[in-house]
Amino acid sequence: MSPTDRDSGLSNSPMNHSNDSNDVLTLPDLHFSYNKIYVAAYISFLIFCNVLIPCLLYYLLQTFTSINTQSLIGISSAALGLSSCFDAPFRLIRLVRQRTTYGPLGTDVWWHLDFVMWTYTFALLVFAFPLAIAPAIAFYNFFLMSTMMLVGPVAVVFLFSLIAFHYGWRLPVRCSSEPVGSLMKPAVFYCIEDVGAVDFKHGRKFRQRVHTRYETSPPFRLLMTQLTIYWVISGAVYCGLTAAVTWGAPLNFAFGWVLGQFFLWALVSWVGCHFLARRGLQRERAYWENRGLTLFKEKTGPGGINEGGIEENPPKPERVRSAPGIPHTNGNGETLSEKNRASRSLDGLAGGKSKTEHTEVV
Repeated sequence: MSPTDRDSGLSNSPMNHSNDSNDVLTLPDLHFSYNKIYVAAYISFLIFCNVLIPCLLYYLLQTFTSINTQSLIGISSAALGLSSCFDAPFRLIRLVRQRTTYGPLGTDVWWHLDFVMWTYTFALLVFAFPLAIAPAIAFYNFFLMSTMMLVGPVAVVFLFSLIAFHYGWRLPVRCSSEPVGSLMKPAVFYCIEDVGAVDFKHGRKFRQRVHTRYETSPPFRLLMTQLTIYWVISGAVYCGLTAAVTWGAPLNFAFGWVLGQFFLWALVSWVGCHFLARRGLQRERAYWENRGLTLFKEKTGPGGINEGGIEENPPKPERVRSAPGIPHTNGNGETLSEKNRASRSLDGLAGGKSKTEHTEVV
């Protein structure tokens, strides 16, 4: 049976044949907190560096100076790569210097970077080719393909992960928290693990929580596959649109449109991804409920994060059933008794939560 068949054949779960309709399935939430101001500031920084500055330089210098087109493209290309000089090194430093806090599970070797870091680095290397070569050889359309050179490699990596997952190929190297020889998972799974752990600073406990959810819940595994397929298709659409504008429109129009189109595509793609994710999580809850199990939002297992938010009422301790292989532990890894499991809450931890902090619970 292929991995795809295994994950879509949801009847194979060890929890399916319960005779107790009141059983409660306990799964770790993928909830995380983030400061909306920080997120908005980072997005503004990206737009400022990759749209506003290059467009201002190009159109203002073209209008008020006699600089030729080749020089304009050269100046704009230097500005276009500015943001990458900040976010990639800062992420790398956090991943290496604070490895025991944010790094992949199962290794403390500093060069064992995560999936997102390797994929982003690969995409940046390809992205740099048109920025460096196009101005030198006056091949301006190639310069306009630079954003496509950033999205395209990521889409290729996502597609490869789907092929490897479908055929059950084993990893020849480490991939985030997966050791050599593991079956490769869809790329979205690694992105959720890595971005939550490093970029949102939830650390290794978040990595534990994501892996536990993936191994325990067949609907969640299916969702990871569907989202990976979605992003492959979305990336292909973006590359096609960029190529059409680049080769079919005048340079003055294509320059500003291509740069702005990247963020417009990211917004539209995020909306679609958000819809698919919410629908998939609703289906996951329905899947367990149809088998006579209530999906209880468990916030006390491995990977718990200081969240706040509204908790559901926990079930009675004698009726709680953990998902297979998930011991009930506190944040320090200590096993909790039945009494502690029923009474433990994160309300005390969330007392100092900022008003600008947003919580996602899935």
